[in-house]
Amino acid sequence: MDKVTAPDAVRPLKTAVAAPVGFIAPVDALLPAQPRSTLRSSTQTGERRSPTRLGEALADIHASNRALATVAVDLAVLGAICLWVGVVPLWTAAPWSLAVVLVGYLGGMYGDRDSIQTRGVLWYPGKAVLPVGVVAFGGLATGLMPVHAAVWLVPSAVIALCGVRLFTWLALAWMRRQGRALRRTLVIGSGPMAQTVMRKLAEFPEGGLVPVATIPLETLESNRGLVHLLNHHAARHIVLIPTHSDDIDLAGHLQRNRGLDVRFSLVPPLGDLFLHPGRVSELGGVPFIPLGRVLRTRTSFPGKRALDLGAALLLLLLLLPVFAAAALAIKHDDGGPVFFRQRRVGKGGEPFGMLKFRSMVVGADRMKTELLDRNFSDGLLFRVADDPRITKVGRVLRRLSVDELPQLWNVVRGQMSLVGPRPLPVDPDAFSTGDSERHTVLPGITGYWQISGGNGLAYQEMITLDLAYIRNWSLWLDVRLLLRTVPALVHRHDPC
Repeated sequence: MDKVTAPDAVRPLKTAVAAPVGFIAPVDALLPAQPRSTLRSSTQTGERRSPTRLGEALADIHASNRALATVAVDLAVLGAICLWVGVVPLWTAAPWSLAVVLVGYLGGMYGDRDSIQTRGVLWYPGKAVLPVGVVAFGGLATGLMPVHAAVWLVPSAVIALCGVRLFTWLALAWMRRQGRALRRTLVIGSGPMAQTVMRKLAEFPEGGLVPVATIPLETLESNRGLVHLLNHHAARHIVLIPTHSDDIDLAGHLQRNRGLDVRFSLVPPLGDLFLHPGRVSELGGVPFIPLGRVLRTRTSFPGKRALDLGAALLLLLLLLPVFAAAALAIKHDDGGPVFFRQRRVGKGGEPFGMLKFRSMVVGADRMKTELLDRNFSDGLLFRVADDPRITKVGRVLRRLSVDELPQLWNVVRGQMSLVGPRPLPVDPDAFSTGDSERHTVLPGITGYWQISGGNGLAYQEMITLDLAYIRNWSLWLDVRLLLRTVPALVHRHDPC
């Protein structure tokens, strides 16, 4: 186990930080001077304890992570249970099993969990009861499932699924005590707490993490220093101990390493106050807050497009009377065009024409320069209280958010999503490198910022919420945000 002490690491680190822009310090500049044989021995020792393919598969199944192995095992178990409890005819076992998996995916049964928060089995039953219960109730209510099958399905399926997690846990616990199926872990912090964390991880291998080095927080100040350290130690998990986070911009330095596909855990200050069942995970009495893969750049959003297309088409059909009423009101008000198409920044920074019901006077864009001194927002946002360009009908449409409804057509065309970062009417190059991460997904009609304050939020607050949405996305999160949008529109914080 390598230990990088603060005095030895900070001196060469300061030299690396002071180097010209673009210089990437070699890993040896970030690590204490020690014999090459020592480093090799530490790495080889850790490699014997690195995860195996079997260990990774068992860990994914036990944690109910979104993985092919997890879905395959759950489908097989549920299919067998459906047959055993007497769901007839026999060919319906596969559809019912698939229904439970799909509802489980929507309800958060599958996720991206780390090994500490999924120790044991007690965390899992609550995750399994809801999807199985929803499917059984749906089958019973529609008459597609016999009463006896619906009654027996819930306890049988939950017990079977929990049994699989119990088996995988027993196997994992045994493998980890043998020094296998462990994730190599960097502990970033210093002082007594860092030493305590190192000791606890070593004493409780069931947590699935093997510490390979302690690194001072100041190491994060080095350009890509974290990348070098992860590569050098072949580490796949990081435990952060921000004991003096006021002395270092921890979040800012981590953001410079965006794209890393490693999991993070946080040991919070005032740890005794965090030791509460259900709030945080704990290992040997030390609280660990799972942060997930917060630096990973997300590229896939399974099921999002299907939800968008199906819901958008349904809403367009149901809201046809509202569309007609809004169009007649706009036309009657000033005789101008019903729709307004504005150039906005979409996915990948590509501009597209976003549709809205026209709520401003014709030629409102040309009047923007006259109102610049009345802009009360910051960053790339432009907001004017009591905007004189808004028509009487437009104020009503905006108050009810009816002016946004034509964007459902943008959703159908694949230019927007129901939920996502709000597209802005600016040049794509106006965004900084970090802020432009919001363009890795389709822009949305609604999102985190609408339910958290809407136009009352500052620009950087909006960016923070957009990035939080991307990093924590799930299909269930989209459903929750859609449901929360309606009350957010009723209790608006917008200035107009």
